Amino acid sequence: MSRSLPSILALAVLLSSCGRDSAGDTEPRTPMPVTLAGVYAGELPCSNCAAIEATLWLRPDGRFFFRQQLRDDAASTSPAAQSATYALGRWSWDEVAAEAVLRGAGPERRLTVRDEDHLQLRVPSPAEHVLARDAAAPRFGDRLTLDGESAVTENGASFKECLTGLALPVADAGAYRELRRQHRRMNPRGKVALTSVEGHFVVTQTGSTTSERLVVDRFITIKPGQGC
Repeated sequence: MSRSLPSILALAVLLSSCGRDSAGDTEPRTPMPVTLAGVYAGELPCSNCAAIEATLWLRPDGRFFFRQQLRDDAASTSPAAQSATYALGRWSWDEVAAEAVLRGAGPERRLTVRDEDHLQLRVPSPAEHVLARDAAAPRFGDRLTLDGESAVTENGASFKECLTGLALPVADAGAYRELRRQHRRMNPRGKVALTSVEGHFVVTQTGSTTSERLVVDRFITIKPGQGC
């Protein structure tokens, strides 16, 4: 039985209304600022010290390094005042919340863009945690403990850091020979092995080519047959 014209028109109006409601429910999105990647630094509030000196490296490749160092009173010489902690991992842009999201070990961190040169760390505190762009800051080259997958061949060694996924060749410097020796002793089959080292990142320039490498300052442990 064919439907009457009034019924067809009523159905069309209903479908049109549903379509408008669905379109209205779409969440607004904010594209990532093209200048977001960079280095940001500042002093964050601290409840038991003078301040926390913080530097955040937001790399264009989606990795980040975040260093925080307690700054005590000028008269203090305690080791805690000189210690630094590091967070590293991957960052992305949340278009719905309009925030940069840092994901690594532990809870994720979120930062809102106050303007082109300032990021604000979102924390449950009335005190603002603001970092300002530091165009003069050097590349991240601190020495720190890294866990990753290492592999050694006749042509050299490589290391893939677990949290960032950053895969780099290992420079022939520092504890490079010790890393190779441990692989020969503990991992004779040459498979990838979970490895802990102390190291730092360096950038070398060969003609017009720029390359990043890991310098292993100290070998710690190796676990053949395991990965990140």
